[in-house]
Amino acid sequence: MLQHIQLKKSILLLIVFFIFLNKEGVSQSYFANGNARSIGGDCYQLTSAVNWQLGSVWYADPIDLSKDFDLEFYLNFGNKDQSGADGIVFVLQDVGNKALGNSGGGLGFEGFSPSFGIEFDDFENNNMGDLASDHIGIFKNGSVTHTSANSISAPVSALPSGGNIEDGKDHLVRIVWDANKKQIEVWFDCNLRQQITYDIQNSIFKGKNIVYWGFTSSTGGLNNKQTVCLREDILVQDTFTLCKGETILLNARESKNNKYTWTPNSFLNDHTIRKPTCSSEVPMTYYVTYTDLCDNIFQDTVYVEIAESFTMDSITDSLLCDGLGYAFDFTSMYDSLLWESGSKNKKVTWTSAGEYSLRVWKGICYDEDTFNITTNTSPSILMEGDTVFCEGDSTLISIDVQPDDATYQWGDGLSSESRFYKSTQLVEVQAENECNTVVDYYQIRELIIENLYLGEDTLLCLGDTFTLFPKLTDQFDFRWNTGSTASSIKIDKAGRYTLSIGKNDLCFESDTIDVFTLNSPKLSQLDDVLICRNEEIIVTVDEILADITWNNSVNGYSYSLKNYDGIVVVKAENSCGEDSANFDVKLIDCLCDLVFPNAFTPNQDNLNDFFKPTVDCPKLFSYNLKIYNRWGELVYQTNDITDSWDGTFKNIPCQDGVYFWISDWSGIDNGLKQAKFSKGSLHLIK
Repeated sequence: MLQHIQLKKSILLLIVFFIFLNKEGVSQSYFANGNARSIGGDCYQLTSAVNWQLGSVWYADPIDLSKDFDLEFYLNFGNKDQSGADGIVFVLQDVGNKALGNSGGGLGFEGFSPSFGIEFDDFENNNMGDLASDHIGIFKNGSVTHTSANSISAPVSALPSGGNIEDGKDHLVRIVWDANKKQIEVWFDCNLRQQITYDIQNSIFKGKNIVYWGFTSSTGGLNNKQTVCLREDILVQDTFTLCKGETILLNARESKNNKYTWTPNSFLNDHTIRKPTCSSEVPMTYYVTYTDLCDNIFQDTVYVEIAESFTMDSITDSLLCDGLGYAFDFTSMYDSLLWESGSKNKKVTWTSAGEYSLRVWKGICYDEDTFNITTNTSPSILMEGDTVFCEGDSTLISIDVQPDDATYQWGDGLSSESRFYKSTQLVEVQAENECNTVVDYYQIRELIIENLYLGEDTLLCLGDTFTLFPKLTDQFDFRWNTGSTASSIKIDKAGRYTLSIGKNDLCFESDTIDVFTLNSPKLSQLDDVLICRNEEIIVTVDEILADITWNNSVNGYSYSLKNYDGIVVVKAENSCGEDSANFDVKLIDCLCDLVFPNAFTPNQDNLNDFFKPTVDCPKLFSYNLKIYNRWGELVYQTNDITDSWDGTFKNIPCQDGVYFWISDWSGIDNGLKQAKFSKGSLHLIK
């Protein structure tokens, strides 16, 4: 019989669960901690050749002490003999696959309790009772002291010859556990070195059968590169359960020459390989013969059990209305199940729409099914719009029917989303879908309201008042834009006044009147006017909110004066009062001429010190004078008739001599505005 751990069906189911949830996922076989690291090929370096290192490697899944197991692996203790340390421990513990002990002579095993350890020690610690040779001992609860109560088996040399195992070579180690006999064997390089009977489960772990297993190692003041090489399939099972109609991979232990013979060869794709594919539909017992790693001809027995396949037919596509659920109770139908959501509940109610996948098991066999849930709700009708509207108006009634797949129609068979109604009535709408048919009603009513008229826009003299009130025959609510709610208001200033009347605060009528205030006329005092003969002057007033009369004959805001001499009387009048004013108009004969001297003496004797023209022009509008020296250089210029030249240029007195001037001006001449020009020479004499 092959001695190894037999996996429970529940463990197989967990593996299938993982594949179902993540078809592309790859589980992790080992966990390295501390200074330990993967070096490829399922090999791990527990420590490097550095002092005071500490590492551990744990198999990902725990092992069952109530089942047999048979483990083979390679240990390498480095190539330093006298200067190397400290060794490796095979450990069983219940802390987990992240555990890490203490460094130094404790080989990383110290710090675990409860625990079971098989020590492969390559350094002699006299204080711990070590052998002088590299040795193997068995301990519990984290101690590696052979003289303590935690020592289960006295140490023996690792090699029968007592030789050195720090030789840089891989050493084959085999640990065999017989759960019925409570017996554990330790083989080193194909030699049985330790064999004891000890109830590990009850004596150490208080009846707990599921524990983690792996390796610890450490260095202290001395060091070595220490490694362990395992296999991903280090746990080999001897019983396989195959669902009828499917296939499964069988597995044997590792062979030294990789030659295998399976008998019988029925239902196997290849009876000469380590892991043949089996497609049997009946229970089978297979025997596999091979040469083990210690050159022994070995035969293992592998059992294949057959489970009957089945088809589940308990689910169908379903429509759920108004929040109802699709309930399942598989409590008595299947051994286990897994929903695509990850739930394993056998009693579940689904309420959400979607596609659901389910896998169920009877033993190792399973079947899958998929169903669709569609959800819906019975139609709901929401009608919106004014329920009351004024006479002559209409109301727009809109409907919102949910869900979107529901069809609907108004009472008269139409199916528009909204309708206008102009009279009092009860509106009916019907809606239906795959869940239900519903009818809803909506009452609308027409209201009558009286016409409102506040009158024509009007004027209000400043300081006067009047009352605004509508003539109505019914009772209404009043709202003036002044904030008043009275039926009438007193007006004493200009503005726009609006009144709204309504019934039941629903329908309204409004009107607006503009009130303008007016002051009595006020004329400003008008200046007297000097006018040339044949000249025309327009006189205006700024009082525009009144009728204007000039000399009791001419109406308008302006008055034309031409060849008029005397008093002008202006009168302003409007509905709020009147005012008058007058001014004097003097008519003269007008010429416009400028007379320029031909010499001046700017010697500051206050006699003829300046040059400027004599003005004979009552109405001069513009003026310009320029003076040049004999070289044509401009020495003086002005636009002001009151200015005069003092005979300097840039504040420096000019030389005696002849200068030239030109001038242009404009003014009233014989009643007309005329432009004139003159030029000449002058003598500057000092």
